[in-house]
Amino acid sequence: MPTPSAPRPDLLRLDYDTYRALPAVANSDLSRLRDALDGRPARAQSSANDGALSFGTAFHTALLEPDDYVAGQPGLNDTLVWWLVDGVKMDTRLNELLAVGRPEMSALFTEPETDTLCKLRADLIVDNPEHPFTIIDFKTTMARDADHFLWQCSAYDYDRQAAFYTDALQAERFLLVGVQKVEPFGVFTIEVSPQMLAEGRQKYQRLLRLLKAPATAPAYRADAVQAAVDALGLGPEE
Repeated sequence: MPTPSAPRPDLLRLDYDTYRALPAVANSDLSRLRDALDGRPARAQSSANDGALSFGTAFHTALLEPDDYVAGQPGLNDTLVWWLVDGVKMDTRLNELLAVGRPEMSALFTEPETDTLCKLRADLIVDNPEHPFTIIDFKTTMARDADHFLWQCSAYDYDRQAAFYTDALQAERFLLVGVQKVEPFGVFTIEVSPQMLAEGRQKYQRLLRLLKAPATAPAYRADAVQAAVDALGLGPEE
């Protein structure tokens, strides 16, 4: 990781819709740009209300902000949600980090290589004298085992997210926690390696450069990439 050249950005406590409205580039925005580059269908923008019916969102709320959890939402199995939460807390190390960490914290920062205003929202940040500065991201997964989840970390660009967040917050480690949502309901904790971070860094910087200069996209994807940039409303000013 490069030597920090600027102070660590402030951590902000924002509700989800306020965070989404910030005029800066998020990791999810980079995913939309990647989809356009790869020829995948455009993703719909989400809001807090849309996410309320998502199993992943429900799990994150129950784990990180249990007082805000609303039971009985259509299509959700509350028992399963809390079963997964209990599974995470049975891991002594994760339970300790949950106890001292700060959940759902946001930050605004300028990515130095492309001079792009960016933002992030981390599941859990541990800034505690007894621990290295740690970012933790929880993923519900259908992975068969830990090796399969490790493969998903690259295939689903979790490595890009890890690098984007780690570089921005000058974190000392990034943990990806996969939580199986089907039997045997395993919990897989991966400390993102320097190699994974380097690969993820290449991914996010490439996409940020494309955001700055969408005309550099391959000709057969040019229209889709430009449309994605326009939809984000974050392209270079005329």
